[in-house]
Amino acid sequence: MILLKTIRSVKICFAIGFALLLLSSGSAAARRITVGSDDNKDFASIQEAVNAAEAGDTVYVYNGLYMENIYLDKEISVRSISGRPDTNIVTAKNPDDHVFHVIANNVTISGFSINGANDTQKAGIYLENAQGILISNNNLSSNRLGIYLESSTTNMLNLNDVSENEVGIFLNASQDNWIINNKVKMNSLEGIFLEASDENRLKGNLLHFNTEYGLMLSNSSKNLIYDNYFQNSENVGYKGVNLENAWNMTLKREINIVGGSYLGGNYWTGPESTALCVIEDMDDNGFCDASYDLGEGNVDYMPLIRRPQAFQSSGRSLTFSLLGFVLFVFALAIFIVKRVMGWGRDELTRDDDVK
Repeated sequence: MILLKTIRSVKICFAIGFALLLLSSGSAAARRITVGSDDNKDFASIQEAVNAAEAGDTVYVYNGLYMENIYLDKEISVRSISGRPDTNIVTAKNPDDHVFHVIANNVTISGFSINGANDTQKAGIYLENAQGILISNNNLSSNRLGIYLESSTTNMLNLNDVSENEVGIFLNASQDNWIINNKVKMNSLEGIFLEASDENRLKGNLLHFNTEYGLMLSNSSKNLIYDNYFQNSENVGYKGVNLENAWNMTLKREINIVGGSYLGGNYWTGPESTALCVIEDMDDNGFCDASYDLGEGNVDYMPLIRRPQAFQSSGRSLTFSLLGFVLFVFALAIFIVKRVMGWGRDELTRDDDVK
């Protein structure tokens, strides 16, 4: 019996030790790999670092100009060390290919200026059958397509500046993606193009001065598009059949893209900053009192309205504050003068008493 207990104890200890060994080896697997031009960095190119990386690793890229086309086939993060895209520039070495080509899931690309993909359908960042990708805080310019999602789902595009490409953000056969808080402006064709892409969310984006359309929908349905700022020659275009797209959410208390107190629909304006929804806001809730018809059965039922009076009231507050300050200083001056004059009279009284 004692021997059996001893054997059992040994087995338990061995199992615990083996589990701890697996845990320690798993935690050690996540490494920090550096890229830069000096000898203190692990690699001189991003692709070399990616080739050496394993799942879970993070590649940190130091400031510089990198002439590369990067193929990402591992679940890793690639980040600039400074988080400043203007000092971390990745330009396509081969302009006929994508700058970043991602085929793995759960990849992060953050903190770069990405340009130079000039061939047809080539992009600054291209996702191919990818899921769980985070593309954040990048500047993408001078590409045919800024960001291109092909048959990719559940990805997030956040806080990117996507400007001066042909198409800013292009989704093809991709669904359930989040496109939020991006600046998509001055692209020579469309700002955002959804092709056969359903159930995506577009929120908090600035779509400004895109030449053809701010947003093009082509056979794309059931997308939720709200709290965006549209200012283009043509804000929305359609091709094919586009059904059940929602252009507003239910009323929710949260600061919206034009500074109002509630989320609802989008803000619509023309290229000359002329508001397209000019119906008076009689109930003072920050929305136009009439819906905004976008054509082909698409309606924003809660279009946002800007409140110039909010700026005027802040100006009045500032005026009243300055007036109050002036009155305070004036009152203080009178008080001081009175005290000085009072002290003078007290001295004269004491002099008379002495006499």
